[in-house]
Formats: sequence, C-alpha cells, structure tokens
Amino acid sequence: MPITQDDVSAALAGESEEVPGNYSDRDSLLYAVAIGMGKDPLDSKELEYVCETLGNRVVPSAASVLTRASRSGANPVRDLTSKMNYVMLLHGEQRLTVHQPLPPAANTLISNRVTGVYDKGEGKGALVTSETLVKLDDGSPLYTVGSTMFYRGDGGFGGSADGAPVPHPIPDREPDVVCELSQRDDQAMVYALCGDRNPLHRDPGIAKQAGFDMPILHGLCSYGIACHAVLKTMCDYDQTRMKSFDVRFSAPVFPGETHLVEMWQDGDVVSFRTRIKERDIIAINNGRCQLDAS
Repeated sequence: MPITQDDVSAALAGESEEVPGNYSDRDSLLYAVAIGMGKDPLDSKELEYVCETLGNRVVPSAASVLTRASRSGANPVRDLTSKMNYVMLLHGEQRLTVHQPLPPAANTLISNRVTGVYDKGEGKGALVTSETLVKLDDGSPLYTVGSTMFYRGDGGFGGSADGAPVPHPIPDREPDVVCELSQRDDQAMVYALCGDRNPLHRDPGIAKQAGFDMPILHGLCSYGIACHAVLKTMCDYDQTRMKSFDVRFSAPVFPGETHLVEMWQDGDVVSFRTRIKERDIIAINNGRCQLDAS
C-alpha cells in the first residue's frame, strides 16, 4: 500500500528510542581494508589504520558501517520506510558530521529521526532524508550520519517537493589535485563483510535481474574510497582534521575499477567528485568535506 500524508506526518513527528550499540576494533580495521587501505604493506601512514600495533586511527567514513544497534527500539525512519517500495529504492546522498575522532572500538547510544519527506509527484518518486545520531556511552556526541533515499515508486502521496537538499556545487575550474586509487576485483566480497550483504553486489544472477552485466560495488564502499583519497591527499592521513564528508551518488561502479578523485580546495572546504577511469563517468558528485581551520 502506498504511503499517505498521515504516514509522513507521523514520521516527522515521531521520536526515536535511544538504543545501545557497539563496535570492535575488528570492525574498524576490516573497514579500512575493505575500502582499499593497506595494499602496500610498507606504507607507514596507511598501516596506522589497518594494524593495531602501529596505530589506532579510524577512517571517518567508517561511521557508515559502525552504527550497529544491540536491540531494536522505536524508530520513525524504519516505521515509514517499511511501508515504501524497497525494490525501487536508490541511495541518493550520504552525509557525515564528525563530533570527535572515532575510537577503534566503542559502546554507543544510537537514535534516528526523519528530517524530511519530499513528494516529486506521481510516477516521479519521493525523497526521504534522515539522520542517525551516535553518542559514546558517556553521552558525548560521536558522529551524525545522514542520508537521502530516493523511493522511485512512492511519489504522489500529496506532499510538497519544496525544501529538498540542494547539491554542493563543484567549482568551475580544473581540479587542484587528482588522487588515483586502483581497486581489487574482489572488493565487494570484502566490503560485504562490513555488514551489507545485499546480493546485488556479489551474486551475478541477482545483478542481471537488476539490469547489470555483473555485480556492482556498494555505493558506500565508493564513498569510503573517496574519503580515503581526501584523507590521503588533503589531510596527510590525519583523520582528526576531517569534520564532515558529504556526497551525492550519480552512477554505479564495478569492482576493480580505478577511482580518480578530483579535488578543489577553497579555504577549509574541499569539494570533490569521483571519476571512473575506465569508463570516464562521474560516480560520485557534489562532494563536500569540511576540514578544521588549522
């Protein structure tokens, strides 16, 4: 059954229960390997992210997989989206605000809220924006992750399209720097172990049913690869400098493709996008990374 304006109103007014969560250093170490770090076993800066005897750094974008609740609770995001057409779902945007550097392992408190539902019209779909706030168990904010999900089959419920997120503009000049990161053919197999077991990314039969010649890479893995590039190029691998990391997904990526992350720096803002070298397409666009002011 399609969603109604009453469903939307209830979701926007709903309060999420704060529930306990946790992650271990195994999770944060695996994530760094899954996005391509540690391929050079003598790279001392990357080893601080993948070998606990050499460092305890965590890639900020790992927040996208470390938000794991120990139990379910009242959740207006889940209540609304469970009524929507999952088959027609596309991940449109991902946002991250880092309140303090992520520890390698932590016990957490997690809450979710719907921040907007935008009706693009009958046959045009609907956008749902949401945020998840993660705190340490002492109550101090750790990070906030946000997303825009495009439900292509759920437009026309009588809502407004006004106020939807506006993409960050990419500067109209040549990139200041480009970081080239080659990837592994089996990368989706590794990234799936971070928690996203969607067979679209590993099962060729499922991928063909979805219209792809082969399984596609997880969008959030491409997100992590872009974060790796900015961390390497603009922060000299100092993750404490990264305060936010936002992207818009624009095209599918296949495992093993080469990511060219194009970057522009204007003060403490890095604009970026990811171009796939083999096909010359933009896979991630309108990227914005806020650095500290140092």
